[in-house]
Parts: sequence; C-alpha cells; structure tokens
Amino acid sequence: MRLLALSDLHADEELLDRLRAISSRQKYDAVLFCGDITNRGPVSYAEGVISLFPKAYAVHGNMDTPDVVEKLREMGVLVHGKKVKLGEWNLVGIGGSNPTPFGTPSEYSEDEIASALSRAGVDEFSIVLSHPPPYGLFDEVGNGMHVGSKAVRKMVEEKRPILLICGHVHEHEGREILGETLVVKLAPAEKMRGAEITIGDSIEVNFIDL
Repeated sequence: MRLLALSDLHADEELLDRLRAISSRQKYDAVLFCGDITNRGPVSYAEGVISLFPKAYAVHGNMDTPDVVEKLREMGVLVHGKKVKLGEWNLVGIGGSNPTPFGTPSEYSEDEIASALSRAGVDEFSIVLSHPPPYGLFDEVGNGMHVGSKAVRKMVEEKRPILLICGHVHEHEGREILGETLVVKLAPAEKMRGAEITIGDSIEVNFIDL
C-alpha cells in the first residue's frame, strides 16, 4: 500500500499547483491529510485540494475552522474520532489540537482528545492520523516547551498502533519508534515537503520535496 501524507498546507496556492501536477502523474492508494489544510479557511481551498485525489482521508488541524471541518465531513473524507478500513489495516483520526496560547479555531482539552480516541477504538492494527504529535516527541518549540498532546502519547503507549502520522509543530520532520509504534512527523507541506509511506511486510518512509 502506497500512501502520500501531507500536513500543514495552510491554504498555500503554490502548493496547490504542485499537488495538481502530482495528482496527474503519481498514483497512490490513498492520500492522507494531517490537518491545517487551510489557515482559518477558505473552505474552497480545502474542497479544491481534496478533490484532486480519488481516495483521500483527512483530519482537521487547529487552524481549520468549523465550516472547513463540515466540508471535509460532507466530502466523506473526515476521519476525526472514527475508524475506517485502509487496506489490511484500519485508519483512526484525531484532528484539532490540544490547547495553544493563540486561541485557534479547533482546540480540544486533553480529556476530549482522549475520549475521541477511545470512541474510535485504536488497536495494534491501526494507522493513526493525528494533527498534534505525542507529547515529548517532535513537539519542542523555540522556547524549549513541549507542546504535543499527552492524550495522544498515552494512546500510543497503551494501544500500540502500528503507525502514527502527525504534523502541527512546524519545526520538526522525522521518524522515531515510540514503544512499538512508528511515529512519522511531517514537515509543513506549505514548505513543499511531504512523505511517501509504503506499507507491506515492513513500513518504508521517504520524506520528499513536493
């Protein structure tokens, strides 16, 4: 199974042009959008970019407004708090973020994040699409603070999903094992970065220029 994973597009128009080209020449089993598709809108950007790919799944980010979230739901791609079949695995999503100092449109308490993940039913066969990274991993910002989600980290440690894909914190890109879970941290797609992920007998991750 070959996936393209993107996060933090922030309604960048140059990126949209590049994704149009990618959609015309590259074939993926699915494209995963890890939140902040827009920058407090517009809805039309989210609709346009999702429509480029015949099979897409998405969670919203903290910068995506309720009307963007509703559009993703209408398009049938939103997996926030849900579990859907993805190849031999299942895909579980958690959108928005734990609270920030900036009062962004889609923020949730850690209890709300934990509740949504619990309802979705993460297990060892899950691929988790999370906007925020787990607390303490790929989540350090300029002042040395860790801003990831403690609920997401607890879920990884307890449920041991096969893979977690996250974004949100622009300063980091990379992969690391947390317990038994491979965590893939995406750089912002608005910086023309993404990841190709191939899942077979093993998981291969290639960070790419878009």
